Amino acid sequence: MLNNIQIYTKNCVKNLQNTKICNFPAMNDVTSRFLIIYEYLKEAKVVSNIKSFATELNISTSLVTEICKKRTNAGMVPISNLLARYKDIDANWLLTGEGSMLKSSGSTEANINYKELAEARLEIIALKDEKIEWLNKELKKKKGL
Repeated sequence: MLNNIQIYTKNCVKNLQNTKICNFPAMNDVTSRFLIIYEYLKEAKVVSNIKSFATELNISTSLVTEICKKRTNAGMVPISNLLARYKDIDANWLLTGEGSMLKSSGSTEANINYKELAEARLEIIALKDEKIEWLNKELKKKKGL
């Protein structure tokens, strides 16, 4: 029986008379969620394209292309690399679809923009420098009296 069947593509099986027998689903749920994460990261401008996403995950561009074109499913390497690289992605959601895509943080402090903190710190340092300069001038005036 199996001798009469040939694989036409990864998603389609045809018999020797070239009649389509079955059309397999193009991708599994985990791969669908993997692609949702890719789109989310593109929208957030974390990655710009397939190549940058593949580089971030330390996998080949061709593998990500095949996943995006729904020719192959995301395997263990892309999934584990994704979870290792993006710590805020919830592994439970990726694997089961339960919960939300992003981990919920126990406090809002985890979401603070560190660039803003650095800028605020520099501003405070500049204000302290101004105050020190002013105090030194006042001290010189008092010594001059």
